[in-house]
Amino acid sequence: MRINTSLFILFFTLVFSSFLSAQIEKFSIDSLKSEHQKLKLNSDGEIVPINIKEINQKIRFFIEENFPNVELTRNIIWDSYTTFLSPSNRYHFHVFIAQVKVHKMVSGEKDQIIVRKKQDVERLKYLEVVYNPASKKASSNFKWFSEDEEFFPVEKENKTKDPDLESLQIANQEQKALKDDFNTEHDGFEENKETLEILPKNETEIKRKIREFVKSKYSNIEYARNIIWDNYNTFISPFDLFHYHTFIVQAKVKGNKRLKYLEVLYNPLSLDVTSDFIWSEEDEEFYREDSAQEKTE
Repeated sequence: MRINTSLFILFFTLVFSSFLSAQIEKFSIDSLKSEHQKLKLNSDGEIVPINIKEINQKIRFFIEENFPNVELTRNIIWDSYTTFLSPSNRYHFHVFIAQVKVHKMVSGEKDQIIVRKKQDVERLKYLEVVYNPASKKASSNFKWFSEDEEFFPVEKENKTKDPDLESLQIANQEQKALKDDFNTEHDGFEENKETLEILPKNETEIKRKIREFVKSKYSNIEYARNIIWDNYNTFISPFDLFHYHTFIVQAKVKGNKRLKYLEVLYNPLSLDVTSDFIWSEEDEEFYREDSAQEKTE
């Protein structure tokens, strides 16, 4: 897939979540701040939503309705909370891991009549369920595969490559963001209360940092003409907390008449700008590093 085409589309629309973004969800930034505040430490020092019992009931009902081979939902474990904000879309969701007891149907003979009966799968299985606080509904892209006796996610084809947040020093870092940092960053948005359109208040300062970064990292770029804020993401789990902004840069490349596009990330914790986009001389385009390597394999 050509990155320049997808980046052009990103000026107007985004790659939507497979669970939650069939349409723009009209809720305010205050809703995201409120949901962050609902994440509390339990007696064991672990982060959990305060309305965990209500959510668990919804998840049990969802599993019962959608997975008839599940005999019993034994445990439901909160895994993470993610938010996404952009000019054209917004969503947030919790991920839960359900520990379930599964049975399978087996064939047998009784008086030469073929019958089918239930047979328990020996080990407990794990199923990932997503809970949407906006719609208050559960969903899952996991499916039961009888031949493997396991639940696996149903992957969608042609999925846009995601940035490697760990190598970009955003995720899984020694210094973690604080939960209150996310609300502070959410306060840093200007929002039209009627249309809910948003922009970061510190956009000018971030763009200055991006221009400096592009100039120092990409020697073939003459100048960055337009820098567009694309989205803001937060992630909270018992093991990691981070957040970042994504910007799209329109750049003039030496020896090329047409303007090119690349994606950069801004980390509000470290105040650093980074990117995993590299220049391909063969295609005369910027690609996410993994995508460029795959083209040569």
